[in-house]
Amino acid sequence: MRLSELKRVLQESREVVGPECFGPGGESADVEIEDIAYDSRRVKNGSLFVAIKGTHRDGHNFVPEAIARGAVAIVGERFLQAGCDIPQLVVKNSRQALASLSASFYGFPSRKIKVIGVTGTNGKTTTTHLLFSILRRAGFGVGLIGTIYYRTLQRTLPAPVTTPESRDLQCYLAEMVAQGLDYAVAEVSSHALDQGRVREVDFSAAVFTNLAPEHLDYHASLEDYLQAKASLFRGLSPRSFACINIDDEAADSIMREVKARVVTFALKKEADISASIGTMSLSGTQFRLQTPSGDVSVRWGFLGRHNVYNALAAAASAHGLGLDVETIKKGLEAAEPVPGRLEKVDCGQDFTVLVDYAHTDHALRAVLSMLREITPGRILLVFGCGGDRDRSKRPRMGRVATELTDYFWLTNDNPRTERPLDIIEEIRQGINSRASYAVEPERRRAIEAALSSARSGDIVLIAGKGHEQRQVFKDKILAFDDREVARKMLNQKW
Repeated sequence: MRLSELKRVLQESREVVGPECFGPGGESADVEIEDIAYDSRRVKNGSLFVAIKGTHRDGHNFVPEAIARGAVAIVGERFLQAGCDIPQLVVKNSRQALASLSASFYGFPSRKIKVIGVTGTNGKTTTTHLLFSILRRAGFGVGLIGTIYYRTLQRTLPAPVTTPESRDLQCYLAEMVAQGLDYAVAEVSSHALDQGRVREVDFSAAVFTNLAPEHLDYHASLEDYLQAKASLFRGLSPRSFACINIDDEAADSIMREVKARVVTFALKKEADISASIGTMSLSGTQFRLQTPSGDVSVRWGFLGRHNVYNALAAAASAHGLGLDVETIKKGLEAAEPVPGRLEKVDCGQDFTVLVDYAHTDHALRAVLSMLREITPGRILLVFGCGGDRDRSKRPRMGRVATELTDYFWLTNDNPRTERPLDIIEEIRQGINSRASYAVEPERRRAIEAALSSARSGDIVLIAGKGHEQRQVFKDKILAFDDREVARKMLNQKW
């Protein structure tokens, strides 16, 4: 693709305005673009390098490295290096430019595949996996983009972030189109929405799971966080549709943004898609799914009321796409367990060990409340809070642990650049004097203590990291998987 073609994309964009071209040939400069890169380390010969100013690093400072690696043109928010001998396009917003350029470079793939976006504080990962299973059961080819991995027809890649940068997202969508897939199911984070990563993605449907205080280290307020989520629905075209959890307090705010068709789902209120829960146990959940096209009984291995909400979100999406209720039922019941989401670690012990990603007070309360309902034994909890993340939730998580467990261990999550004991102290601000707990910063030891304390019929919940396979400190990254740590310890005793 020629630079002149990409320049035209920027000129025609409503939000990216006024690019200018410098270097040999001035405005007439033109080169062949073989790739687009926003990370100088990923530049190769023939790349267009887009310099983005991030939270911690400014891509404009890495232009010399990009040129040395073979970049043939630069896009940035300011003119760089007067002596530079390659063309430069100056734009007002590099992130928006990257999204527009990437969509064009990869042939606007979201116009050729149906993209379903799922957003919300909790439940995105499970909802996308359930919808993936339903669509597969219906005979469609489906790709998946989310917190755990990015999955196309021929490869599965570990996910560094929930929603990839726009260049990578468009690349994955283009790969799915080339493979003949029918659908792409994607988690859409508030960061991605705020930073324009999904700009130029034509969503066929968008799903809202719920909203709770989170990421307030990034968003200025809960209202800003809500507006970031709402922007996904604001951008839906009239030919698409939205699925909204109307039990959630934020539902009205979301629905005001929607000009597309709406499919509602709920457990408490009257909705298009609803359910009545029959039985819940450590073996799974049975519920009756109620839809406009009929009711069916669903029996599956997923635990808890919060997962029934996730099933309703997936069912609402499938219903909106025109799938029949029997196909939805079969897809839900065939869904594989989601890694790190109430994942059981069973080595023959006479108590239950669960590893879960719950890292917000809302998610932790949902999981612990469910466990309290279904177990006569004690609930033992191991958890911490991530460093360099929303600090406001730390005391709230301490409060939830105090209210809903019999004993808990405060430990490290991913401290990142913060002092672990400072994080733990902030969690302790929400713990009252009646709580039974211990402080053990070393996560491996905390898990060992919990497993050693467990008795027959107890539940040990190891929360916060779920599927993650590493632990991040200021000066090091360690291999660490809660599931493998627990499994190794249990195998030594059982």
